Formats: sequence, C-alpha cells, structure tokens
Amino acid sequence: MARPRVDLGAGKILVNTSKVTVPAKSHTTIGDRLEHAKQAHFIGRQDEVRVFERALADTSRSWLILNIFGPGGIGKSTLLDAFRRSTEASNSLYLYIDAPDCGNSAEIFIAQLCAMLTSSVTCEQKKLFDQLAQIAESKQVVIAIDTFEEIGDMNRWIREYFLPKLPGNCMIVIAGRHALTDLWQAQPVWHSLIKPLALENFDQQLTHEFLQQNGVSDQALIERAWHYTAGYPLALSLSVMLAKREGQTSIPPSYNDANIVTGLTQRWLREIPDEHLRPFIEAAAIVRNFNQDLLEQISGRTMNESDFHQLLCCSFVRSGLTGWSLHNLVRAALMQELSQRSPEKYALLRIRALSSLAHIAIQPCSGFDRGAALQEFFYLLGDSLVRAALYNEETEPRSGLYLESAGRDDIEPLQQYMQEWRIERGVLSNVNVNLYDQSSNESISQQIISEPREPEFLNIPELVEQFPGAIRLLKDQTNQLLGLTIVLPINAKTIDYLKAQPVTGRYFSTITEQQLEEMQTPADQTINWFVRLIDARDPSDNTARAMLFRDLAALLIKPARFVTSTPLELYQSLLMRFGFKLLDLPAQHDFGKDRPAPFFELDLRGERLAQHLRGLMKQHIGVETDLPFESLLATLSPNNQGTNSTTESQAAATEKAAPICLDVLTEREREVALAAVEGLPNCSIASRLDIGEVTVKKHMSQIFRKLAVRNRGELIKRFWSEE
Repeated sequence: MARPRVDLGAGKILVNTSKVTVPAKSHTTIGDRLEHAKQAHFIGRQDEVRVFERALADTSRSWLILNIFGPGGIGKSTLLDAFRRSTEASNSLYLYIDAPDCGNSAEIFIAQLCAMLTSSVTCEQKKLFDQLAQIAESKQVVIAIDTFEEIGDMNRWIREYFLPKLPGNCMIVIAGRHALTDLWQAQPVWHSLIKPLALENFDQQLTHEFLQQNGVSDQALIERAWHYTAGYPLALSLSVMLAKREGQTSIPPSYNDANIVTGLTQRWLREIPDEHLRPFIEAAAIVRNFNQDLLEQISGRTMNESDFHQLLCCSFVRSGLTGWSLHNLVRAALMQELSQRSPEKYALLRIRALSSLAHIAIQPCSGFDRGAALQEFFYLLGDSLVRAALYNEETEPRSGLYLESAGRDDIEPLQQYMQEWRIERGVLSNVNVNLYDQSSNESISQQIISEPREPEFLNIPELVEQFPGAIRLLKDQTNQLLGLTIVLPINAKTIDYLKAQPVTGRYFSTITEQQLEEMQTPADQTINWFVRLIDARDPSDNTARAMLFRDLAALLIKPARFVTSTPLELYQSLLMRFGFKLLDLPAQHDFGKDRPAPFFELDLRGERLAQHLRGLMKQHIGVETDLPFESLLATLSPNNQGTNSTTESQAAATEKAAPICLDVLTEREREVALAAVEGLPNCSIASRLDIGEVTVKKHMSQIFRKLAVRNRGELIKRFWSEE
C-alpha cells in the first residue's frame, strides 16, 4: 500500500499543532499523529468527498475517471489525501502516483505501482495488471494520478494502453490544472466515462473556519485575510505561516507582504518554462483582459503566436468574451510583486496600457471591444471609489446575471418593481453601502437614501412604448428583475415629452433657447442623452449596482453629450470621477425640498472623447510619476498616423474582406481552423486532434496563407462575422 503522502508545501492545509489531540495509545507513531492532524484540519471540499465516497460504494457507476482540476495552489493534492483516508477507511486499496516522479517514463510509472503492490520495483506489466484484477475481485481499487499536467508524452500511453487494461471496477482519480475533457477532446468516447470536478476558492464561511482552526481568531484579521485572499487556499496557507511566525497582526491588509507575494508568484510562474515570456506575463497582470496585440503594446515587445498560445496553456489563464485574463488572485499578486520590485517599470507599463486602451476606445481596433476597452481604462486609472463601486472582485457578476433592454413583456414585472418600491421605499430611509477597494485596501461607506417619489414620476408603459431600448434590465437566471437603468434620448421626437416630466423638465426649463434648438435633432441622429435612473432593487446589493454602473460606463464611447441629475452624494462623486462636469444651473428639488439634485454633463462629441481621456490620464498619472508620457498620449489623437492607426486601417480593411471559405483547406486544416476559431490554444488543439503542437503550427501557417489572414485574431473575427 502507498505510503501516506506528507504535504507540507505552500497551498496545502497547514497543521495547527496546538489544537491537535494526540491519541491515547502509547504505541502511537509520528505517522499516526500526522494522520490524525490532517483529518482534524481538513477544511471544505465536502461535496467532492461525498462524490468520491459514494463512488467507492457503487461499482456500477456510469463513469470511470474522477477528474479533479483547478489552478496551482487550489488544494488538489490535499483533496487526494482526503480521498486516500476515505479509501483506507473503507478497506479498499489506494495507489498514488505523482506524475513528475515518473520522469516521463512508462517504465517508472509501472515500477512505482509494482513497488506499492509487491515491495519490488521489478515486475512485468502483465503481472501488474493480473494482480490488480485479482485484488479488484475482493475490494475496490483506486489509482490516483496527481499533477497530470506534467505527464508529458505519457498522456497517450495512459489513455490508450494503461487505462484500458485496468479492471472494469477500478476507479481512476486524475488531478491536474486542466480538465481531461479539454485535453482529450479528440476522443469524445472518453467524455461519458469522466466525471469532472472543478475546484474553486473557499467561500467566506470556509475561509473563516480555515483561519480559526489555524489559530487566527481575531474577526477583524479574518475579514482582512478574506478581502485579499478571496478564499484562495495557497494565499490562506501563506497567511497562516506568516501569522504563526510573526504574530496574527502580521496578516497583511492587501498584497503588500513580500513573503506572501513571492510565494504566490513563484508557485504560479513554475508553469512558465521560458524566461523570455516573463515580460508578457507582467503585461497581462497590468490589465484585467488582454489579447496578443494588447500584450505587445504594453510590453513593447513583439510576441509570436507560439509564445502567446504557450501563455494561454497556463492554468491561471482564462478565456472570456473580450479576450483572456489571468486568475484574479494571480493577477493581483503579480501586479503587486512587480510594483514592489520595479516601481518605474510598473508605472511605464501602466501608462502604455492606458494609452493603448484609450486609443481602442476612441477608434475600434481589431480583436478588442471598445466598451470593454473603456471599462479597462477606468479601472486602470486607479481611482479607489470607481474601482470599489464598479470593479472590485467582491462585486464581480454573480453566475447567471445578465442585462437586456426592456420590451412590452417586461411592463408588468416593471410595474410590480415600482409597486414594491412604493411599499418598501415609500419614505426617506438610509441604507449604508459598504465598498472595498482591494488594490488600495480602502474601505468606503456611504449612505444611499431612497427616493420615495420615483414610482410616481416614472410612467413605465409610456417609457417602454415611446423609448425603445431606453430601459435596461438586470436579471438573474430565474428571470428575476434585480435592477434597472433608464437613459432617455433627447431629440425632436422626445423633447416635448421630456420637458413635461419631473426631473428632466427642470433641466429644459433652465437652459437657453439656443441649447434647446441644438437638441432637436432627428431621432436617428440623437447625440444628447439624459441618464434618468440607476437603481438596484436591493439597495445594499453591491454586485447588482456594480453591473449597472459598468453597463452604463460602456455608453461613454458614444460621440454624444450625457446629462443627469441626482441628489445622492455617492453617485455625484462617481460622476465627477468619470469626468462629468457640474453645470452652472440651479439644482432641481423634485425629490424633496431638502434634496437638492444638481445637473451634471459629460460632452464627448467630436474629438472631445480623446481630449477627455487625455485629461484623465494627466490627472491620475501625470502627478504620480516623472516618466515622460506625452509621446504616448499622442497616440490618442484620431489623426495619429502611427502604428495603431495602421492597425485600425488594416482592421477596417479586414471587416470589408471577402467571406472566409474553409473549402480551400484540407480536412485536417479545416479541423485545426475550427478549433482555432473556438479560441483553443495550440496545446489544446494538439490534444483534441491527437497531433503535436509543431504540426498544429504548420497547419496554422497554411491556414493563414490559404485564407489570406494575418493572424489568429483576424481569422476569428472574419469567421464569426459571417455567422
């Protein structure tokens, strides 16, 4: 039987020996005490353990392989150790193999199994399989393979030779950074035999439990650790190590402890074998979403396709709708490590990123969405209130939330929303909104005061009928309405209606006749908008409010003028930080005599967006660094003829190019191309098609030549634009 594996490295559940109860038996060994401690301090993962234990008792289960996967430091090896204890408790056989120990050799792999079964490292493969079959007749056999991402060339041998020869009731557990269903896509028959289990961070309750069991008892310190670790087991373990060494108060409020930051970054960067990729990792850590072009612009280096897809194969890189991103915790730790190690380099990369994002927001660039670029720009500016209210990790979208424009079918739910508002917010009442910016470790608490008169001001059926698309609804996966925004167009068709309404009417009664005349444009040429309402159904729901704010921020790429009015100090502060100007007009008092609501304006018509972003960069960055940035800011000009403008000209030409025709490709090239447009990196394409990465690269070169595209981004853009 395999020896119990002792996991003392970073990312494993640490043992608080002060709480361990030593068994009373006099013959207790150190191993017994260690096992007792491990079991006593195993935190969370109960659902995964239950899945495993039910499988132990049910040999007729439909799947054969339990696949545990997640990024480094998430606790995969610790969970495997819990599986071992469950296996031994059920009088079953548990055999454990750590892939790196095999040296990419099937012979060593077999020898290790032989040693666990017969105490001998020499036995024929046939004899090994016969012995396993014999044991499986009387007890369950579990074979666990850890760190599967390092199995190397044995991947195919495991799948096509080793696994098929095992007894049918043998349970295989494979743990690694990537899902087997991704690695073995070329063999879909395996998918029905694999049960995937993705490991996530601990939730807040488990984080508290973990810290308390490891001797951290102060609730304020526990909250501090939760804020900056987000429940990531590796970061929690390093925090506990620091607390035990230097006292509980040493737990940092954010990523400002060199020991923790170094421990995190070193663990993750083990996946990057080539040192020349380090600048691109640093560039990726500066922004929340990236693509190859953006990494090149931020790093100032040319990145070939092979390097980019090697980066995408890292377990801490995730794909999304607007490109790729690093795991939140990885990005925060890498960014903090860079800012500590080389502040000037960090400042320069940040300036390059802001310049690139601003340029994309002004004029569309291939492969990146303008609205997404503008959101990244505001995030990277570094204003703590904006980040806390719109972008903080604790206010990331919950699973299943989405935004859509209101239609006629939404009138009834909207009226119910307003009726609930009348009942629950029918009088002036205060709700404390508690925000937290992880980057600056700043806590912000402000009051939101309900506006009891809003349900009477807003005629929902009229707004839905007369202003199609003006109301945006935030819903969850059950279609429950969680919040809404109302942004009303100002044009010749709507201005009379708006002049007669509360709040908006006050604005039109104070501006000049010339200004009124300028706003009476045809409906299809609207350039003036009134931001009428932003509301979360639950005023304390920071996640809902953040999504609504982010959706509204995406509007700011319009060459338009935005006007709004609010009595809420929090909203006023956010408006000013987004660049809205306080208008020299009398405040309106429709919300109450003691509730003055000033008017604010943001004019982004013509070249004003470029000037606006340039001004924000000077305001936030120019005073923070002595590094020259005027040359970088010059790229923000729409008339700039530099590299970025060339890129955009090429992108515009691409949009007008002829449709892609895959018929010119060979069958294999077509398979590679279809996998590429799904967003799969070369390593995953190679696994799906069971070919080498070098072969994938050769096919991609032929695909680019035959389809007359410059790179993968252009291929993806043109392919999906034809759908």
